[in-house]
Amino acid sequence: MNKFLLFIETMPLIFLSIFFFFLFWFTFIIQYIYISYNLKGICKIIFYDEKYFKLPLEPFNFYFLSCLPLVFWRETLNIKKGVNFKKLYGKEFYYPINKNQLKKILIQYPKLFYIQYLIFIFGIILMIVGCFVYISEKFYK
Repeated sequence: MNKFLLFIETMPLIFLSIFFFFLFWFTFIIQYIYISYNLKGICKIIFYDEKYFKLPLEPFNFYFLSCLPLVFWRETLNIKKGVNFKKLYGKEFYYPINKNQLKKILIQYPKLFYIQYLIFIFGIILMIVGCFVYISEKFYK
């Protein structure tokens, strides 16, 4: 225990980066469990078929379903700001979801959005702290 406290005391940035790394992956695991638990309902809303995906989810299918919060922001930008993603990228990157489907998912599965935003926050903090660790190790040692 004393070695662990000494590690935290002497290298707090490295400890923070390790801590946020574990939080980042922990939220990914929680998201996988949440999507797996609610898979039938999510597939029923998006694909109108409860059996579209089966458990265990393949990595690409899990990633696709975990991107639904990104689709929410994409559609919000499209509707409110008029940002056309076809024009920017030359093709569609997401499965087309209409407004009613998006509202249903947002109402029935709000934790999906919260978990995804936690993943973004932990990932951004991990990158920032990682940059500070790199700079401090490279230039101040």
